[in-house]
Amino acid sequence: MGKEKQVSLSNRLLSLRHHLHEYLSLGLKYNNEQEAKWVCIDAGIESHALKRMDAFLDYMSLSLAQHPLVQESISKIIPALTGILKSHSAASQNHAIEVTSKLVSVIQNSIRDYPTLEMIASLCHLLLSNHFVCTKKSSCVIAMSTILKKLGSVSGENHRKIKDILDANNIVGCISHLLNEMEGFTETVILLTTIVLGWPEMRYRVWKDSNVMKILEEHCDNSNISISTNVLKVLSSLALCSHGAKHMLKNEALYRKIIKCMGKSSAVGVRIESLILFRHFLRFGELISTTRNTNYETIVEAITDAMAISNGGPLLLEACRTTSVLTREAGPHHLQLWACNIDRISADIILRRFSSNQSFLGNKETLEVHQHVWDILSFLVAYLPQQFRPKSIGLDDLISSSCSWALTVVGRRSKSMSSDILYLDEPVCRALLLMLLSPCNYVSQTSRSILSALFEPYYDSISQLVERVFASLYSTSTGAVPTSQAISDLTILGCLATFPQYCTLILKRKGLNILLDVIKGRLDSDILVDRGKVMPHLKKLYSGKTCCSELFDDWEGADLSLFYALICLSQLIDASNYAIQDSTNSPFWRILSDDHIGEGPKSYCAYILSLFGVYGFPSNFGAKIGELSDLKVLADIRFLLSAGYTLDVHGAILAARCPKLVPSNIEALSDKMTIVKMSERVDREALGKILGYVYTGFTELNNLDEGCLKKVKVLANNCSLESLSQMLNKEWPKWGSCGSRFNLTGALGLDGHPFLDVILEAKSSKQIACNYSSCQLSTPHVHAHKIILCANCEYLRGLFSSGMHDSFSNLIKVPIDYEALVKLTEFFYHGKMPKVNPDCRWKSLTQEEQLSELTAYTELSSLAEYWFLEGVAEDSLSSMLPLLSYGNTDLEVIIKVVCFAYNLGQCRVVEMGVENLAPIYPKLRYSGYIAEAGDDVAEMLRVEHVRFLENHSSNLQ
Repeated sequence: MGKEKQVSLSNRLLSLRHHLHEYLSLGLKYNNEQEAKWVCIDAGIESHALKRMDAFLDYMSLSLAQHPLVQESISKIIPALTGILKSHSAASQNHAIEVTSKLVSVIQNSIRDYPTLEMIASLCHLLLSNHFVCTKKSSCVIAMSTILKKLGSVSGENHRKIKDILDANNIVGCISHLLNEMEGFTETVILLTTIVLGWPEMRYRVWKDSNVMKILEEHCDNSNISISTNVLKVLSSLALCSHGAKHMLKNEALYRKIIKCMGKSSAVGVRIESLILFRHFLRFGELISTTRNTNYETIVEAITDAMAISNGGPLLLEACRTTSVLTREAGPHHLQLWACNIDRISADIILRRFSSNQSFLGNKETLEVHQHVWDILSFLVAYLPQQFRPKSIGLDDLISSSCSWALTVVGRRSKSMSSDILYLDEPVCRALLLMLLSPCNYVSQTSRSILSALFEPYYDSISQLVERVFASLYSTSTGAVPTSQAISDLTILGCLATFPQYCTLILKRKGLNILLDVIKGRLDSDILVDRGKVMPHLKKLYSGKTCCSELFDDWEGADLSLFYALICLSQLIDASNYAIQDSTNSPFWRILSDDHIGEGPKSYCAYILSLFGVYGFPSNFGAKIGELSDLKVLADIRFLLSAGYTLDVHGAILAARCPKLVPSNIEALSDKMTIVKMSERVDREALGKILGYVYTGFTELNNLDEGCLKKVKVLANNCSLESLSQMLNKEWPKWGSCGSRFNLTGALGLDGHPFLDVILEAKSSKQIACNYSSCQLSTPHVHAHKIILCANCEYLRGLFSSGMHDSFSNLIKVPIDYEALVKLTEFFYHGKMPKVNPDCRWKSLTQEEQLSELTAYTELSSLAEYWFLEGVAEDSLSSMLPLLSYGNTDLEVIIKVVCFAYNLGQCRVVEMGVENLAPIYPKLRYSGYIAEAGDDVAEMLRVEHVRFLENHSSNLQ
């Protein structure tokens, strides 16, 4: 800061500072590193020093705290307070706590610039002390909360050290005890919220503490609004951890209380916090079905009531945020929302309630409400049934409003627009696009009719808009990151492309080629345009850092511009002469084969390829299963067709992919082939194409005549292959559909039980009970299907098809423990290995449990070499790499895993472990861990540590 801007200190403050330093000098001593430490044990000196601190801080302000002289004083106050907090004088301790709170309140975020670790440790120690007066613990809690709130948002080494201090002092256990005492209950809950928001790794300690969770459950609907709202805030922060959310949802009583708190009988503050909590439950994909299908009538009633309140303010905003998440996927709540007049409420918000100056929200909040309402409408119309008709005119008003907005977009001439307008363009035009593509006849026809009438007089303006859109998309086609304007342009272009006359206009402007270039540019770009990160209103949906589970993927995928470009292209291709010579070399095939691209883009790619006779979703796993169709030695069902034709198939594959083709009278697999006589109307070629789709996930029908294609359509419909039927009938992709997911887990269900023909037995002496009543084996094992095991294991494929004696055995001994065998089975049926993340659940496991997981991956890496398990070794090592990191896993566990891997000959695992441990080699040597590792591993650690020091030294130079 320049001298001319520096705040000058008054004589009074300088005098207070002088007296302060006089008393601080009586207790502070400095070591060789000039670090100050309070060493005085005289209660009188402590008292006088605290009074001087108090007086000095009373005269302080945030601006004055930036002055160098004041900063020097604060740097002395902090070690003094830290020492006095450890005083034998209760009066000094109590006064020090109050001064600590005052200090943080005055200097605020500047507390981050000072060493506070020992102060935090001192406060923790006071809270743990049985001799500390209960009534004074409340002040201590407040001081602790005040400091941690300022430090929780800053990452780095200090952040980790604070977490270690909180852990070492068992802060969660201490809070659990304080909550029982009820003295300072609200302050304690606020401290707990501060900790779990600032240090997400602490969440598991909270949701695993049964006493804490019981108390939080008891008080989440407390009649004291302050207590209830603060308890709900803690639960919300815990729900940002998927394991914590799962844990809470298992508690039906707690869940019912939360739903009740959302209702209109609760106070506004309580409703707001319960809506946020409920929204956090919806954050994780695996929890969606639970929360949406349980008590959905009560949930919808509470949310729509909050949205309908004319002076809702923040309550309205939170209700809109929650509803926009709730409606993202299909479920019974959708029709319930319509039954509660969601269209009328939404129209009232958009068209009437904010038209006057009576708004209870600021301009930014009002904009966000509108954005969420349009998002809600988008999802609602996308999931409507075909014959739906609204009860009120609210939907008509919203359709008209979106069409009018699109017209204003067409009429714009200026390129410079406010960001607010741009950020509203996308939600409104997106809602209009989904209305035009809605499966509901009423919505699609009404929106087309209104938009067509509005656009008809403005053909020239639309032509200019198209030119402007393609100009803005040019940079996107070369790989540049799309702007908000470009994304909005793509949505309005998608709306235009639904009309034949504008489709022709776009094609004349070479729109198809430009869109293809945009798609290729996005595929080659490393920077994704995620809607949740681009649109400001979506960034505010969740409060705090998530942990433990990835969020469920939006159907649009992680690149919004790619998704909109595909929607536009899908409508243009049918009206053009565009041809695909080789579908496998097209960008659409590339998208379909990419596991990291969302379901929405894949669905539109599948639709585009269906226009050229290629149907389905290719995948590596599907290709492997497809190779098994010729493995007749393991076939167990024979279809008898007319004219004596037969088709031999595998029951396990049918059970997983097309249960309708599995004979209903099969109870258990016999050594003989099951013969199934098909109807004479079943065409051999058509059935062959259906089976090709069942085995691989896609089929090519471009060379079929119309008669055979019709038969394929009939078979697909009769076999309940919904995704294939939609593509065969050239239907627009259904929003939220997930046809691209190819796995065979269905074979492990009841339909696949008759075809279980092999047991995989783990190496273990443990006794377990088997779920299959006919199984007498008591050692750990899993039941499986030989045909599915062959897909990813060359060794087993060779064994089962060899014709030798062992190929007929129904028991395979696998040289791995049961935990590894479970993972291996998931690999066989999913096509990929299950992954364990170094999240808070991992850190909550015992040493034995962590060791079991890591040795399982090590065993699988070893087994992959001998059984030729493609991808298993790589996936196992990828999962282990972060888990073998110091800080994620206990040191003793890592050492044991490295030794286990060394004895098993798994050099890559050993190398990973040694490389991760090399930086802390001295600590390992002094702690005695090295001695346990053995001479060879110890020498490897020493050599790697030397290499680490050399690399570190060269980097510093």
